[in-house]
Amino acid sequence: MRGTIFMTLAAVAGLALPVAGQAPRTRVTTVEMANSSHVARLPYTVEYKTARVQRLADGTTITHESTEVIAVDSQGRRMTATTNNPASADQTPLTRVTVFDPAAHTNISWTVPGLKATVMAMPPLGAARSSCTSATRGAGAVMPTRPNIKSTVEDLGMETVNGIEAHGRLTTTTTPAGAIGNNEPIVRTSEIWNAAVPGLNGLLVRSVIDDPQSDRTTKELTNLTQSEPDATVFAPPSDYEIVNREVSVTCPSSNAVSVEPPPPPPAAEPAPEQ
Repeated sequence: MRGTIFMTLAAVAGLALPVAGQAPRTRVTTVEMANSSHVARLPYTVEYKTARVQRLADGTTITHESTEVIAVDSQGRRMTATTNNPASADQTPLTRVTVFDPAAHTNISWTVPGLKATVMAMPPLGAARSSCTSATRGAGAVMPTRPNIKSTVEDLGMETVNGIEAHGRLTTTTTPAGAIGNNEPIVRTSEIWNAAVPGLNGLLVRSVIDDPQSDRTTKELTNLTQSEPDATVFAPPSDYEIVNREVSVTCPSSNAVSVEPPPPPPAAEPAPEQ
């Protein structure tokens, strides 16, 4: 049964059509995106390929590759499955899956291979803030001091990216010499392309993040479909143990409300013997 999720995710990815020349297979529902003027169509499934080039101190690099499948259904449930490609063929790929259900107010996470799934009960939107007393709301928050970092945004206009008409922006962030002990300016660039066609407004098509302090990460949309995902991708395998947790909400002495983050994904567990 634990192998079922692999076949299910493969089936979801298999439903995705090649980006170029694709057409919706079923009637889709139009919904307004929260806090945005964009209009998104549900449901859909997208698949991305990510390559992260890590720079080492001796000048050499290590490339880490992964794939990501995101499925959103007509109920607004969102499943994200990220699989890291193993360094060698004898290693088992590890897939981390998270499901957000806005109607049930839950976040579910599990790994494949694995044995357990964690269900986090989230408070309804606004409930955390309203639970704080008026005394704590009145306190002011102290903002940390930031170095003199400068950012510029360049409009890259319209371009066909991976077969989709997209709008691009290039953000350049410069940390001046001496701001954080650096002897030369540090320049970080972020190139983002988002779909600009009806039904796909705002969908990420490609991103290239280049940070000289860490690495260069490229994310490309490789497959897309606008049909209803298989309902099984929004639930952990039936033989997994379910661990229920609730998010702890605290009201500090500021006007902010802190929410305890979900626990990190469980460590990889050995695959079951055949």
